[in-house]
Amino acid sequence: MSEKLSNVTKTLSEREKISAIIWVVIGAIQVLSGLGIIAGIWNLYCAYTRFKQSKAVLNPWPGMVEQYDKSLTGIIISIVINLILGGIIGVAGALYDMFMIRGYVLENKAVFEEENI
Repeated sequence: MSEKLSNVTKTLSEREKISAIIWVVIGAIQVLSGLGIIAGIWNLYCAYTRFKQSKAVLNPWPGMVEQYDKSLTGIIISIVINLILGGIIGVAGALYDMFMIRGYVLENKAVFEEENI
């Protein structure tokens, strides 16, 4: 793995961890408030998947960029679920995922392609 790709994947991993922490906080607030329990549980599950993803991205795989590219639909679903069931607070996490994670991967697509990933 090139140094450039290593740096990109480390940054991506850190951003995934930040996303997981954001989702834990949002989910906990929603569950504890009692107003958005369903969205809160959904967001805690999102946190779990982000923690797993933060480890997985350190070893990029073929199709990884395409997976992030296609994640826009899931992000939009997360926004809708949070708006309907959990209040506006969950939208912050989804926007972070959209711009700081998905956007970062797409901005660095050439780096991944250099390694044929």
